[in-house]
Amino acid sequence: MVNKKGVIVMTLISAILFCSLLVISSLTPISDLGPNANKFGSVGMWLGMVMILFCYLLPVILFVAGINAMKFIMAILCGFGILIFTATMGTVLVLGFVQNIVPEIFVVVAICFAAIIVNISWFFVAFRPKKVELTIFNN
Repeated sequence: MVNKKGVIVMTLISAILFCSLLVISSLTPISDLGPNANKFGSVGMWLGMVMILFCYLLPVILFVAGINAMKFIMAILCGFGILIFTATMGTVLVLGFVQNIVPEIFVVVAICFAAIIVNISWFFVAFRPKKVELTIFNN
């Protein structure tokens, strides 16, 4: 049961970081770069957050309900998350250097870095071996 709690906690931390990435990104100059970029408080930002929360919470709910195979589906989604955060961090850094807005995007890069660490840690929490207790019998 401890393993299940750890998986849930790490998944929720990842979801919070992903949602905060959307909000923080919409507050930076990145949101001014194109016509389809989400501005803070826009319908697109809120729909993005709802979609992200749905994609995180549905597998967690099924996992809590006892479908242990969801852990493997969540692992695939976690791998996608690592790719998304890595690509976002690289893209934002390149845009930051090109547009000369590196100080303004520092928080976005920090959130991506933290999310990558959390998602990598998720694998260790989800797939760590169960503890084996050794008993020594005294005769």
